[in-house]
Amino acid sequence: MKTFVFGATGYLGSHTAEQLARAGHDVVCIVRNSSDCRFLETLPVTIMRQNFDDVVALANAIESGSTVFNCVAETRMHLSDDQRRLVEIDLTSRLFSAAQTAGAKRFVQLSTVMIYGFERPETAVDESWPVNPKYGYSRIAREREQALLDLQAGSDIELIILRPSNTLGKRDTSALPAIMAGHEKGNFAVIGGGAWNISCMDASDVGRAMVHLLDVSVTQPEIYLVKGFDTTWLDIKLALDTLYGKETRLMNIPKGVAMAMAWVMEKIHPYGKNPPLTRFSVEVLSTHTLFDDRKIRATGFVPQHDLMATLRDALDKPENG
Repeated sequence: MKTFVFGATGYLGSHTAEQLARAGHDVVCIVRNSSDCRFLETLPVTIMRQNFDDVVALANAIESGSTVFNCVAETRMHLSDDQRRLVEIDLTSRLFSAAQTAGAKRFVQLSTVMIYGFERPETAVDESWPVNPKYGYSRIAREREQALLDLQAGSDIELIILRPSNTLGKRDTSALPAIMAGHEKGNFAVIGGGAWNISCMDASDVGRAMVHLLDVSVTQPEIYLVKGFDTTWLDIKLALDTLYGKETRLMNIPKGVAMAMAWVMEKIHPYGKNPPLTRFSVEVLSTHTLFDDRKIRATGFVPQHDLMATLRDALDKPENG
């Protein structure tokens, strides 16, 4: 199938492009003129550079009847809402309009489970759980989904939104590098004890889920949650200690202390700069975050990685290594 991927030079976008290519699809990665495409150049994909501000040019680049995957995202944690909307709302809306103008059959949007906020039960929630975003990252993600639903209303293009759980994997530039920086110094920091139950997923399995959505039959806009496995931060520590044969020291930071530290860091860092800690990241690290993805599994999707396989692959640690 002819597919077009936006955001393919990013973390999860690169895995989407990679898995589409591995599945034998004709993949065109539409990237900005300034994008670093070194990884994409190792894949059997076509790289097309475009001006993302030019809707007409973008529409001309997309073929009728194709599927468009949008993995473009503003991943910086410390931004004003207006700054975040430039990518999450304005750019996403342009890409959808371009796909619609081009006559694309389907538009698949990569979203996030963080739109549910942090006022959730300790048990797993599914797609029907009401979204309750508190922080800008989550609020704008919800606005992005609603903008797409509004644009799709009354049109012929099919819309699918995928909300993957917390991801770990190759080419991660945020979560895993931060964890490993401490691990290399012999420390593993947790907030509020670290025994929080969290749903996680290997980044390559996110790519496989996106590929799977090519063939899922839809008659209306659909939203799917997806996860790979449930774990805790303490389990991740144990797995890393096992892989590296070195027991790290557990550093437990009370949540109140962490929130105070995050508030100060946000105040002293200007927008656009990533503080080492934000109130949003504290919530992520100190909240039960379990999700029920039976809806997508009922369509036949099965992830391939558990926690240890995910870490081995991400850190290039073979089983006999």
